[in-house]
Amino acid sequence: MITYMITKKVFSWSLYDFGNTAFLALFITFFFPILIKVHLGGNEFQIGLVMGLSILVAALFVPLIGAISDASGKRMPLLIVFTIITAAATILVGYSGLILAFIIAAIANISHKISFDIYDAKMIDIVSPSSFGYLSGFGNAVGYFGTIGALAVAYPILSHFGWESLSGIRAVFWEAAAFYIIFSLPLFFFVPDKIKQVKVGFVKAFKKGLKEIKHTIASLVVRKAGRRTFSTFSRFLAASFMYNNGMNTVIIFLALYGREVIGLGVQQFFPVFAAMALSAAAGSFLFGRLSDKYGPVKMIKVALSIWIGVIILLILITSYTTFLIVGSLGGVVLGAIWTLNRHMVTTISPTHKIAEFFGFEGLTEKFSGVIGPIVFGYLAITFGYTEALISIIVFLIIGLALFRPIKI
Repeated sequence: MITYMITKKVFSWSLYDFGNTAFLALFITFFFPILIKVHLGGNEFQIGLVMGLSILVAALFVPLIGAISDASGKRMPLLIVFTIITAAATILVGYSGLILAFIIAAIANISHKISFDIYDAKMIDIVSPSSFGYLSGFGNAVGYFGTIGALAVAYPILSHFGWESLSGIRAVFWEAAAFYIIFSLPLFFFVPDKIKQVKVGFVKAFKKGLKEIKHTIASLVVRKAGRRTFSTFSRFLAASFMYNNGMNTVIIFLALYGREVIGLGVQQFFPVFAAMALSAAAGSFLFGRLSDKYGPVKMIKVALSIWIGVIILLILITSYTTFLIVGSLGGVVLGAIWTLNRHMVTTISPTHKIAEFFGFEGLTEKFSGVIGPIVFGYLAITFGYTEALISIIVFLIIGLALFRPIKI
């Protein structure tokens, strides 16, 4: 039975997303790229390279950490540690030179990716599988309202210190870190790990985690009618690898695209991003409900088709009005994809291996975060933003083509 209740656990879990989006919006999308390009003398390719390589490093650790948390039943301690590391590194980047800023930003991105996959796995501590789509959509929606809240707090800060000043960027990094920590606290206090009947120590959990990973990798290819074929999960991983290239790239380069192509300063870009966040909240909640009703497979196909149309419009028309409209429509499907990915994993993974499956999905997403930003950054500085945007369309089309045969 599908139930839609906003309990204390549901709300506490969702508030983590509220704080997390401040890091994504203020650090990843807005001010880390501006810090590197305006104040430290870097370029788009370097930004894409550092973000991509840091995601690659995170990808190597996520499945193992997920398997360990499944085996031990202790997700919360890991979540707390990596959340604190992310917040501390966010602050330190603003006081660093170019090379050190890249290194610390990589640490922030790595720990953030790991913590968010553990956070996703906490869904099984809150609702039954029939409500995973609703919970995922509600969490994403609350998260995007967190983006709007973070922008609202950043506005007077930047008005005081200067919109693209170094002191303004440092102040906003402090804000992003504070948002992340403060709104994580309800999850830490009110959503404890489910107690396992048999407690497993770290060493045994580590060994069991490695064994489970080997088993999961082997299960990606199954034998059907006497021949080997790919499992549903492996097909999903292949498809999400491609379309997540587009998603990750949009998040990293959206502000720079507005600056370089549309001619928007940070202050002018704020309303666009706020509209995108608001529409993403609506898209998350709407597609979460639709996913429970029609299934995540059908809804992912719809969302990817809309995304392709959005990027095409962005290439054809580069006015501020179009950017605002397209950004809002893109926000709807951006929120939809993150919601649907969560629901897809919870639908096809065994309950006792959910964190591990989220780890492998996270691994795929992280690897996709390596290629997309690097390709986009290279094309942007070599040819221009139009060619760079075309690369996103290619990733989305290939992802949709790979996803189409999936049935559950």
